Amino acid sequence: MKAASVLLLTLSLTVLSFASELKTAKIVSVKNYEQGRIAYWEGNIPIYDGFPVYDITMEVDKKLYIVRYESFTGFYPRAWRAGNEIQVKKERGQFILKDGEEEVTARTVSEYDCVSSNRPHIWTSDSRLPCE
Repeated sequence: MKAASVLLLTLSLTVLSFASELKTAKIVSVKNYEQGRIAYWEGNIPIYDGFPVYDITMEVDKKLYIVRYESFTGFYPRAWRAGNEIQVKKERGQFILKDGEEEVTARTVSEYDCVSSNRPHIWTSDSRLPCE
């Protein structure tokens, strides 16, 4: 009986701590990269993977963040359109974005996530997009 009470209390505290970490984010803009990321180079020509990628600019607590949402199907939630408010949870190097009851991980974008699209870059990563 005592163990069950401790377990119930632990679960309740876990749910409460998760709920307290959710914040409201306003979607400021969405940039769609329909051709996807640069997969490899053929000479000086980038070859893209064809999986749509979206850079989402959002405002959380009066601070702007850009996160990257990758979609292998091209699906993009309506709730995440520019001007809408959504619930998010900030984690180290990423955000959890809510789409109704579903939670989706989106990685925070840095200046190292782009590469010039007119020449190959020595260091490559599977999340690189052309700089603009």
